[in-house]
Amino acid sequence: MTGDPDEMTEPVDRQLPNFFLVGAPKCGTTSLASWLNEHSAVFMCKPKEPFFFSRDIQSPRAAESWSDYRRLFKGAQPGHLAIGEASTTYLRSQVAVPAILERVPSARFVVCVRNPVEMVSSVHGQLIRSGREDVYDLRKAWNLQGARRAGQALPPLTTEVGDLLYGEVCALGTQLKRLLKYVDRAQVLVLFLDDLRQKPDRVWSTLTSFLGIPHDGRQTFSKKNERRIPRSMRLTRFVALAHRTKNWLMPRRTLGIGPWLREALVRAPSESEFCIPDDLRRELRLFFEPEITMLEDLTDKNLSSWRRNDK
Repeated sequence: MTGDPDEMTEPVDRQLPNFFLVGAPKCGTTSLASWLNEHSAVFMCKPKEPFFFSRDIQSPRAAESWSDYRRLFKGAQPGHLAIGEASTTYLRSQVAVPAILERVPSARFVVCVRNPVEMVSSVHGQLIRSGREDVYDLRKAWNLQGARRAGQALPPLTTEVGDLLYGEVCALGTQLKRLLKYVDRAQVLVLFLDDLRQKPDRVWSTLTSFLGIPHDGRQTFSKKNERRIPRSMRLTRFVALAHRTKNWLMPRRTLGIGPWLREALVRAPSESEFCIPDDLRRELRLFFEPEITMLEDLTDKNLSSWRRNDK
């Protein structure tokens, strides 16, 4: 409970979310949320990630109170059969799923997963891009986890140390197992990024069926939030700091150049920049072997391809 005075008297209405795309980050959630947002029977709240229920993870929440959170969905109409949000911190959070079920016991959960070895590299790249990671070398960043857990060697713009603990962020087996402790398996759909890339039409059919919405005949599946790296770390940190302080330094209504500027500061990585060195790949694969085995057991899917050292 949040302690709102209207908490016990405010009636439950149909405009509460009935599904949650809970993560994991860098596993295709942005693409899925974008496709869902274009479906006439789906209402996705804005912002896509309100982070309301993951109170144990420091994030820029779009709503602090339950009544404010409800207002994010006030635009839902009778024709919207699926009403949702896509906060990717919820899968990793220790408290989000129980808190969701307290409010919406029949909620459905969509979980996206991928090879954790590749996920480490992708998450690291995203943190670099956003200015929350200042160690460009993946091996060095991986080896700094112990120090950072102890509060050392933290980037100036980091507000959540847990974001830099790559082994925990990418522990997808552990996270899915925890979710299934609270949620009936029939209320959970697990999707794999490999399938999203190779068979998006099948994934879309599975997802629409799970959410109880009609298939819209979609044939085009654009990719969102593809990997980018900064052209300049100094400029990236400056823009990230400006974005964080915009409520104090900038008027609420701007010219809308922020997204354009952030995109102009990044570029697609070269093959060598994207590649994980073989020895580090082996180290990561051994580290995540228990997580991969757990995912196989939980999803009944053969993930032997993830155990190869090549990409």
